[in-house]
Amino acid sequence: MRSLYVVMVGFFFCSSIACCQGRDELLLRLEKAPVEDQIEVLHQLVIKTWLNYPDEAISYAHQAYKLSLDIQDRALVAKSLRLIGGVHYYKNNYDSVLHYCTQSLEIAVEIDDAVLINNALNNIGLAYYNLGSYQSALENLLRSLNMKIAVGEIYGRALTMNNIGLVYNKLKDYERAREYFGQGLQVAREYNDPNLMLYSQNNIGTTYLMQGDIDAAKMYFEQSLALDVDNKNWNAVAFSGLGRVYQLKGEYELSRDYFERALNLRQEIGERNGVSEIYYYYGKEAQRRGNYDSAVSLLQESQRIAKEIGSRERMYENYSLFVELYQQQGQLEKSFEYQTRLLQLRDTLFNEGLAHNLSAIQLKIQEEENQKLLRNKEQQLSQNRKFNIFLITIFVLAVSLAGFIFYAYTRNRKLSFMLGERNSEIIAQKEEIEAQKESLVSKNIQLEQAHILITEQNNKLEKYNAQLRDKVDQRTHELEQRNRELKLANLELDNFLYKSSHNIKGPLATLMGVCNVALMDVKDEQSLKYFSLLAETAGGLNDILARLKTISDINSLQLTYKKINLPGLIDNCITQMQNIEGSDRFDITYDIAAHVNLISDPILVDLIFFNMIQNAVKFQDNQSDANFLKITISREQDTTVIHFRDNGIGIDDEDIHDIFQMFSKTALRHQTLGLGLYIVKQCVHRLQGEIMLLNDNDQYTHFRITLPIV
Repeated sequence: MRSLYVVMVGFFFCSSIACCQGRDELLLRLEKAPVEDQIEVLHQLVIKTWLNYPDEAISYAHQAYKLSLDIQDRALVAKSLRLIGGVHYYKNNYDSVLHYCTQSLEIAVEIDDAVLINNALNNIGLAYYNLGSYQSALENLLRSLNMKIAVGEIYGRALTMNNIGLVYNKLKDYERAREYFGQGLQVAREYNDPNLMLYSQNNIGTTYLMQGDIDAAKMYFEQSLALDVDNKNWNAVAFSGLGRVYQLKGEYELSRDYFERALNLRQEIGERNGVSEIYYYYGKEAQRRGNYDSAVSLLQESQRIAKEIGSRERMYENYSLFVELYQQQGQLEKSFEYQTRLLQLRDTLFNEGLAHNLSAIQLKIQEEENQKLLRNKEQQLSQNRKFNIFLITIFVLAVSLAGFIFYAYTRNRKLSFMLGERNSEIIAQKEEIEAQKESLVSKNIQLEQAHILITEQNNKLEKYNAQLRDKVDQRTHELEQRNRELKLANLELDNFLYKSSHNIKGPLATLMGVCNVALMDVKDEQSLKYFSLLAETAGGLNDILARLKTISDINSLQLTYKKINLPGLIDNCITQMQNIEGSDRFDITYDIAAHVNLISDPILVDLIFFNMIQNAVKFQDNQSDANFLKITISREQDTTVIHFRDNGIGIDDEDIHDIFQMFSKTALRHQTLGLGLYIVKQCVHRLQGEIMLLNDNDQYTHFRITLPIV
């Protein structure tokens, strides 16, 4: 193993010399090249140095960006911005990656450069992956891969496949992740790209490591280190992977040796996310050895770096290990504190619909690609169709021309013969024309007679139309008169209800007051019974007058729209129900969806809820011990939908047609006037909504009310 290490060190040293020589050659070319070529050389320098010397690479990228702006070449500006974002990725500045690559993508879309578009999408997807936004990451990476396949671009295809695999690996879908890594490795081998072979093999090894197959993981990491590649970043990944393998085997000396090699490479190139990872595994080793204080110290260093670079993924793993360490030390408060942080961070990284959304993204992107392919095929078919029409037109014209020439030739030969025949034909035609002239004169006479008949018919039609218009005007006048009479009748009815309720309310209040006084003063039981019945009847009459006045007020109410506090409104209605008999054994619950924001008339909405709740309480099943009303409120498109379900006495089929009418036979059969549901219907219609009784499979009474969203 030591000899292998010496060989690897020598190999990296030689590779570094080769890299420096390549960089020096590019720097010499840079001094002598014109401006356009200088930008291209600077781009090559960025790619040559961004893995091992990211600080130099960022300087070259900014120089290229400035020169591109000077010559106003938008394609070079977009490429320079993408390369700046790429260097920031290796420096773990993921927000900067999004900033620069998004600018590059906007320019690439404007100039319709497919290569720049898919490369920018790849970088944006990788940045989202490292920021923990896996859904955005997968969407951008899949778009990038599909564009590369569509335009036949090989460069970067293996890298994008590996980046997609990273997302699935993070979501613990190791089989699908390994499928993408394997495809990337195949492309890298076909085009003999050792850097991407190294990247792919490292990723495949990581999937086996996550599944606990350390032998398979060890094989892939060793194959990665055996490649002739000068890539400090990805070589550090291979060293780190072998360190994890030997740590799981309990061979801590070898594990520490590989981790130190990885740490040195990452510190050299400033790859701080990887440095944080190494300290994390140092902490795990200390935990396994029982050195808990050392483990906590190492883990705190890892967490410090993770917070500085904003790596939520690294912070998540650190919190997990903190929880284990403090549990093993018996510090339960500390353990609970980090457990809480862990859960909060997990909620930002994952959600219940993430896996479903990722699958939906693939289908969505595939559908977009299919539609784009279909449009291209339709355009091609249209072009082919036009070309075929053009060819057919040329062919027809050619045939027509040939036919015309042949016709002219034969006609000239026959012309002299035909002229003789024409003379005799002209004489015969002249006689025929004379005969036709006589026939035309006869037909003209017939036409004049038909014209006279049509004129008479038109006059009759005009007369009938005039009569019809008179009848329509008469009917219209009658309808307008009836509408005015109906409005007057409604106004008189409203006035009657108002005056009746006002005139009756005074005596009724006096009667109720006398009953209340009598109930307190009279001692005779029979008299008390009569006064009690009289008070109950007076109270019922008072409720009827109040409801009739409410019906009158609904029609004349000036609507005012405000945001409705639904929980407060429902709770207030429930409080008002407490005086109704049977309300103490009636359970009322409600469920309001988070996105519901009802803006309507507060008075009418309050009347709807009050009467629906009161109706459910009044008609509860007295034989049941678990009477309930469940109210659910949600939003569907441009309406607010309210469901009222209760397990009361129910509604017979024969009563369904008139439940929303007052003074109906159904209401009288239940010893009520049917004003509650009538008021609800009037309020709903006044708000331009709908109310209906639904057929519920659970045999519950189920009303559905829809109110428009203002």
